[in-house]
Amino acid sequence: MKHSIVIADDHQLVAKAISGLIQKLDDFEVMYEVANGKELIRHFKMKMIPDIVLLDINMPEMDGYETALWLKNNYPEVKVLALSMYDKEEAIVGMLRNGARGYLLKGCKPAELKEALDSIVKKKGSIIPNMSPTN
Repeated sequence: MKHSIVIADDHQLVAKAISGLIQKLDDFEVMYEVANGKELIRHFKMKMIPDIVLLDINMPEMDGYETALWLKNNYPEVKVLALSMYDKEEAIVGMLRNGARGYLLKGCKPAELKEALDSIVKKKGSIIPNMSPTN
């Protein structure tokens, strides 16, 4: 059985590229893509509920922090994996505090995305990016 994924990212090219990567994985399939949290909520109200949401932070109308918190409060069984350019500790902590099970940087390798998705469905701990110390 494949795990269903929704991609929430306001950059269509990025969303399509990630979708293409995921479609090549045996255990996962993309249900749909949305550009913000409000669109995601509309789909959820139509009972289009995935197993996993790949969630960008910086989106118009309803950002990733608000969306993650809404998911945590309304659909706690849906696993959230934050996928962002932001590598600041506050962003990572904020998303994890709002219910994300993991946090990946958009600069990660495709194998790291697959590993994070596998870890999330196997309920291993939180996934956070490898952070190199700054001087």
